[in-house]
Parts: sequence; structure tokens; C-alpha cells
Amino acid sequence: MRSAPPEGITIVVPAHNEAGLVRECLVAIRAAIARTRIPVAVVLVAHRCSDATEQIAREELSTLTGPTEGLVLTLESGTVATARAAGAMAGLHLLTAYGVRFESTWLMSTDADSRVPKDWIDRFRRRMLRDAVAITGMVRVEGWEDDHLAVSPRISDAYHRIIAAGMHGESHDHVYAANLAVRADAYLEVGGWPDQVPGEDAALLTALRRSGRTVVSAPEIVVSTSGRTLPRAAGGLGALLGRLAEAYPEAPTTSAKAAQIIPRQALRLRS
Repeated sequence: MRSAPPEGITIVVPAHNEAGLVRECLVAIRAAIARTRIPVAVVLVAHRCSDATEQIAREELSTLTGPTEGLVLTLESGTVATARAAGAMAGLHLLTAYGVRFESTWLMSTDADSRVPKDWIDRFRRRMLRDAVAITGMVRVEGWEDDHLAVSPRISDAYHRIIAAGMHGESHDHVYAANLAVRADAYLEVGGWPDQVPGEDAALLTALRRSGRTVVSAPEIVVSTSGRTLPRAAGGLGALLGRLAEAYPEAPTTSAKAAQIIPRQALRLRS
């Protein structure tokens, strides 16, 4: 059975002390929303923030126009999976005012240190017409190879190998909560975001597949994300760079390559 065209979209953005990046994130989301005329709810979840993230988000979301709702939630406990789940339910509630059914609503996920392209929603909507309840895009990490003290040619080559291993022609195996869309009824049927961090994104897709639902990959949908080398959380990019630096010790170089697409699975450290 083919999915019907979406009648509503909820965009969820968890943020933990992202005052330096959240405005750019929301400006990009607003540009993507401007290209669609269906109801959209944007929910920024300020998760254990002690900076100006919440204030900046409220300023940006207050400028939304058209059939678009904006909301900032404050969450002082739980994990990022808890934040994603809270944002999803709040967004679905906002869309009920427009009479949008769950089976016609898609939940789109990104992160506060990321920037979606202007055609982000358009590209996902084209994929939503196919027989699938979840769509996974790719992420391009920006600037990380410019840190010559942390990134050597061998570390860069390791990233390239990770990417190549997960690419299969017009599909891929990579999973990113920073670039993901799930149909709301299927999301609710499997219990929403699993409280498994890191790995909540992959766990959600596993639950959907186990329920007999179709998940497709969309390598042409790419979101840019921060390439900071200082770890913001266990399993992040900074932690991975540190581990690779230990695995591939050598003198740094001053030559940098273009930003590369990095799989979220590779950004995690597992104990």
C-alpha cells in the first residue's frame, strides 16, 4: 500500500546549550518550510540548557507565518531520546488544530547544530509518496578536517572507508536522527523513540522493520552538521576523533580535504 501525500509535518529539534548554532538551524528550517503550504509544526526542545538557546529559539520561531506553528519546550531531565519523544508528541498535538490525521502526518527530525537545505521538505515529500513509513537521509559534517591538530590523513582516510562501506548504489545503511522522517502512525505503533542513547535512531528503525514496515534510504537528502572536535556527548564526533588519533598516531598535516558525509553510527563510542 502506497503512502498518501502528507497533510502535515512536525519537525523536532532537540538542543543542549546550542546558543551559538541554534539560530542558523532554525533559519534554515524556516527557509525549507517557506516552500510548502501544508501545516507544519516546529518544536525546539531545550534540553537541560544553561545558555541562551531557549531565548534564541523563541525569537526565531515567533517569526513563523502561514499554516505553521512554533513551540519551545523546556526539558530538565531525561536523555536526548526523551527530548525527541516529547517534541514529537507536542508537535502532533499542535497539528490537531488543523485536523491532520496521524497517518497523514510525518515526523521529521534534525539537530540544533545542523542546517537543512532549502529543499529538505520537498525532497522528503517526494520520497513519502512511495511505499515506506520511514526515510533516512545523509549528513555532511563540516569543518572537522580543518582542525589539523586533530585530523591526520590516516584519520580522514578511515572516514572515507566507513562511508564507502555503507553506500550501496542508490541506497545506504547509515542512520542519522539529524536527517530522518517517520510517518506518525507507524511511529506511535512501535512506541516512539526508544530510550536508548546513543543509538535511538537505529533502534527506532529496527522496531519499524520488525513490525513489517518499510524503511528506505535517500542518499540525495543531505543535511550539514557541526564538525566540532570537542565532545558534546559520549559517542560524538570529538570522542571518535580522539579514539582515531590514538589508533593512527602521526604528525598533523596542513592539507585539508572537503567536508565529508559521516555516518552517525561511526560517531558513537560503545563501552
